[in-house]
Amino acid sequence: MNAIQMLQKLMVAQVKSNLALGAAIEELAIWAEQNGGGDAAEEARDALDGLDEATELIGNALEELGKEV
Repeated sequence: MNAIQMLQKLMVAQVKSNLALGAAIEELAIWAEQNGGGDAAEEARDALDGLDEATELIGNALEELGKEV
């Protein structure tokens, strides 16, 4: 396995981690809203925006790396 292939595998793992974290944070935001924690839910969703941006950036990088292989 060359360095680009290893980097691709690591980046895919990061995307999977981001998606899992995002799902967990969304569930916590829903719970917070249902239990009077509107501010906490809003902050959780703000954190989700950061995860989404990072995941998009990684996806774009993976596309470029795919062209290198």
